[in-house]
Amino acid sequence: MLRFVGGSAIFHALFAPVTYWVWRTVWPDLHEREAMSLWTWLLPIAYVAVPMAAGYVVGNGVRRDATWTKIVVGLDPAPRAWDYLFQHHIDGWIRLRMKSGVWLGGAFANANNHKSYAAGYPEPQDLFLAAAVAVDPDTGEFQLTSNGEVELLPGGLLIRWEEVEYLEFIDAVERNGD
Repeated sequence: MLRFVGGSAIFHALFAPVTYWVWRTVWPDLHEREAMSLWTWLLPIAYVAVPMAAGYVVGNGVRRDATWTKIVVGLDPAPRAWDYLFQHHIDGWIRLRMKSGVWLGGAFANANNHKSYAAGYPEPQDLFLAAAVAVDPDTGEFQLTSNGEVELLPGGLLIRWEEVEYLEFIDAVERNGD
């Protein structure tokens, strides 16, 4: 919220000369009920569209981890470790020990015609894993097929963070030895 307010203040300061120009030149005509030129209608649209476009460009830069975005959003733009983890890891395996003692596992990836998703700040933390994985109920270790691959189960998992005691993220590249 503070970034939004700060960004809005910066954009308002940048647009202040235009606002002053409108007040000095266009406002008297409006006050006298004279017709406004058509190009003048573009000013309120630009007042909204320029900050939206800038936010879109910066947001895409942050997602791609572009160096120049650090000037705008700071060194650590993710407000929580949760956001940082799921912003920077696209594919991986997750092992979870629930507070009930049950072990769960899943793939944080595109699988089973679904895309995994982690809720971002400020929403409550929850996690959708596109594919469930068979795990040993006592140790939480992934169960492997006869050819040594992780055994995928049908369906995915929807998990609320409040129910999780332990979460381990294993990068898919590290696990495959690449």
